[in-house]
Amino acid sequence: MRKFNKKVYDLFDKPCKIATVKIMNKKGYYLIDDIDTEHFKKFDLQFINDYNKILKIENEYRGPFNKIKYIYNSVHIPVRKKNTECDFYFIWGNNYKDLAIIDRKTFIEFRDNIVTVTCAKGKPYEFNEDFIDIPINKVKFFTFL
Repeated sequence: MRKFNKKVYDLFDKPCKIATVKIMNKKGYYLIDDIDTEHFKKFDLQFINDYNKILKIENEYRGPFNKIKYIYNSVHIPVRKKNTECDFYFIWGNNYKDLAIIDRKTFIEFRDNIVTVTCAKGKPYEFNEDFIDIPINKVKFFTFL
C-alpha cells in the first residue's frame, strides 16, 4: 500500500471541494458545516436544500481524466473508500471542467469488486494497490464550460 501523500492531497482537496460547492449551489443545495470540516472516512462535504434533503459527496481529482472517460473500461476507486457514506462520488478532472459521478447505489453494488493494480510499473517506487472496480458504463460524465 502506498504511503499517504499529504502535500498532493492538499494540492487537490480544496479545489475539488470548491468546484463541488459551486455545482451544488447551482442545483439548489447549500453547504452544511465549513468547507474545511473533516468527516474522516465518511464523506467530504454535505449539503442541504430548501426541502431539508441532505446529500453527502466524496471528491477526488484525477489527472488522466480523459483516459478514464475515453480509454479505460472501468473506474478505480481506492479501497479505503469502501465504506464511504456518500450519496455521490465525484471525480474531477481537466482543471475542474470535467466531472464523473458515481451514485450510491452503483457504489454499493460494486464496492466488493476489488482489483489489485500495479502502480508506477517499472519505476523504483512501483507498488501494488487495491481498488474498487466500477464499470465505465455505470459512471455519468459531465463537462462544464
